[in-house]
Amino acid sequence: MRTPAPPPALRRHRGRTVYRLFLSAAAAVVSLFAAQAAEPSGREAEEPFVLTARELIWDPGARVATARGEVEISRGGRLLLADEVSWSEAEGKLRARGNVVLLEPTGDAFFGEFLEVTGDLATGVVERFRVLLRGGARIAAARGTRQDGTVSVLEDAVYSPCPLCADGKSPPLWQIRASRVSHDRRTRDVTYENARLEVGGVPIFWVPWFRHPDPTVERRSGFLIPSVGSSSSLGLTLEVPYHWVLGPDRDFTFAPIFTTREGVVLSGEYRELREVGESRIAASFTYTDAYARAGREPEGKALRGHIDARGRYRPFADWAAGFDLSLSSDNTYRKRYGFGSEDVLENRVFLEKIVGRDRLALEAWAFQGLREDDEQGKIPIVFPLAEARLVSSPLVFGSYLTLDTNLVALTRTDGLDTRRLSTTLGVEFPWLGPIGDLRRLRFDIRGDLYYYNGDPETFAADGSTEFESRFLPRLLADWSWPLIGKTGSWTHVLEPVLALKAMPDVGRERRIPNEDSRVFEFDETNLFAPSRFPGLDRVDGGTRLAYGLRFDSRSAGGIELSGVVGQSFQVHRNETVPADSGVDKNLSDYVGRIDFRPSDLLDLSYRFRLDREELVLRRSDLFLSFGPKQLRFDLGWLRLSDEPTGLAPRLREELRAGVRLQLFDNLALAARTRRDLNEDRPVSNMFGLLYTHPCFVLVAGLEQRFTRIGDLDRETSFKIRLALADLGWGTDRE
Repeated sequence: MRTPAPPPALRRHRGRTVYRLFLSAAAAVVSLFAAQAAEPSGREAEEPFVLTARELIWDPGARVATARGEVEISRGGRLLLADEVSWSEAEGKLRARGNVVLLEPTGDAFFGEFLEVTGDLATGVVERFRVLLRGGARIAAARGTRQDGTVSVLEDAVYSPCPLCADGKSPPLWQIRASRVSHDRRTRDVTYENARLEVGGVPIFWVPWFRHPDPTVERRSGFLIPSVGSSSSLGLTLEVPYHWVLGPDRDFTFAPIFTTREGVVLSGEYRELREVGESRIAASFTYTDAYARAGREPEGKALRGHIDARGRYRPFADWAAGFDLSLSSDNTYRKRYGFGSEDVLENRVFLEKIVGRDRLALEAWAFQGLREDDEQGKIPIVFPLAEARLVSSPLVFGSYLTLDTNLVALTRTDGLDTRRLSTTLGVEFPWLGPIGDLRRLRFDIRGDLYYYNGDPETFAADGSTEFESRFLPRLLADWSWPLIGKTGSWTHVLEPVLALKAMPDVGRERRIPNEDSRVFEFDETNLFAPSRFPGLDRVDGGTRLAYGLRFDSRSAGGIELSGVVGQSFQVHRNETVPADSGVDKNLSDYVGRIDFRPSDLLDLSYRFRLDREELVLRRSDLFLSFGPKQLRFDLGWLRLSDEPTGLAPRLREELRAGVRLQLFDNLALAARTRRDLNEDRPVSNMFGLLYTHPCFVLVAGLEQRFTRIGDLDRETSFKIRLALADLGWGTDRE
């Protein structure tokens, strides 16, 4: 019931008494025991309140106001419930008795049997205190006090973010018991004394003291989640990261790895975020057995390590700059200690400006080869690499001019040095035909100038210093006709495509180094491309017509079928492409891709190259994903009858398979294997487990590698990571 108008004696004190009564109870309970409250703001203090009770009594002699019987006080979204609430003006204290409950707008709920707090909220006490936080976490204590307005203390406290068991009697999955828990609002620290971690009610870990930030802290120095594992080469491993906050825009994480066989690996990562951009550098090192090639013994001890760094910046409008740095002391260090599995490390510095359709870029590249047969002296340093692409505004008939310029210098410490300047000037006419067909006509002229020192065929340093040049006019004409139709509930798009290219047949260019087009593969991705080489050093010359069909059909029920298939014809045989590449004769092989998705239960993608004469598949690349979300299978199969890279062709057949099993909403298992079918041996196996619980997350993984690289033989490694919720290490519960 709403309280009737109070007598005159109470009316004189109403504003002060009831205002303090509510705000003291609400702010005191929250700040004392939830470690989340702030003092009421001026705006909050001006909000109206509602007080209801069965009776309201004012004792003018004792100067005590008392509300009894189903007391409810609401203000600003908060609701305080109690059997009795009283305010003593003489003592300056508020007391709430019997089934005291505070409901916060956030969804948090606070319970107690007796509450006493001073009017200035500086000192208070609560008996038999309990908290139910919005995320489900629970706190209970025999007694709680507040000291000096900033420090709240719980005695004989229990904390757990885990939900209660179904029977309501069994202990939670894990909980922390402590004889004393204090929260300092100034430092925003929660400190535990004589604390023990219990799992299923059984104590498993005890510490005399520990501390973590309260939930209001977004970023704080401290230990992060540790990882425990094992490895065939390292033995048992333990990684214990420590995070240092160096400022609002900088931090550093020190993450040593302790191993039983190879000692300690010191690693760390520094991060910085400024208005101009972000920087990151990670490094590690250890003193252990020196790297040895396969079949050899290490020669003593050596310092081994790695560096990874990255920067991305916006120094001015329309400008971008950055760098990538990756270095390793030897071929196997990264794989051995879990810092990466790359075969080639890329290092890059760049500066780029993009305005509209124009682009200017300046770059430098360096590479480190981590394969056994890599010779670092023969891997070039690329500096500079300058590129410019300029596109004019529309001219007559919608045409526009383009200017592309590329300048590159490649320098080796033991081999050929190459310099190249390439410029292409072109004019392009795109237009829409009368039947809805798309047409494009382009004419361009390209000029290349080379200067090299060494042998352009063997890439050896021994050779002559030469200048070479070439002049390449080219005519391109593209035509396609997208046709859209319906059959019942199906929608179809059929698009026949023609691509004509005409230019001189340059033949084999033995005096021009091939630095950027050594790998060649003919497939559906470059069927209609003007050049099927990935770079500029080799020219896909002659006159050629590519033709094919793109298709896409979709039903109202979600069935999808799409793909492309085609072939090309060239007037003269192309001598610049590798033999058996599928385009070395007048008529090329057939290439295509088919994607089929009849439902969410099946997703199939198949790429192929079919020999035109023998109708034998030269390439088959199948990817299949099937099954419901709870049990999903992946299958990949790759078969190459040859691998025309321009180097050494070889047969290759590989199988990749994986499965993901969602046993329950909170438990998922995954496995993946890769097998070399040519040699009939496994390449790698991986197994993983992810278990999520309202109060912790468990991640575990097992990996097996069956290949030998240098001093790293067959390797089996295992890692496990456990994150407890809401303890600084914890997972985000929202």
